[in-house]
Amino acid sequence: MTTYLRYYLNLNTKSPTPDNLPTLENLKKEYIDYLLKLTDKNINKTAEILDISQTALLDKLNKYKTSR
Repeated sequence: MTTYLRYYLNLNTKSPTPDNLPTLENLKKEYIDYLLKLTDKNINKTAEILDISQTALLDKLNKYKTSR
């Protein structure tokens, strides 16, 4: 996840400041989106990577209105 966060936060090109950092909720949503793309929208594999149940992942998808 470190590489993903570096890419997402653009830490290679700019220094983080409070004004350009995303919220934790936004990071969670974006990371779930990233994993879904990485796993070809495989709910089982995404939940396994996150170490959560499929039900918990589906709840998060509904909460964040994340595309599947």
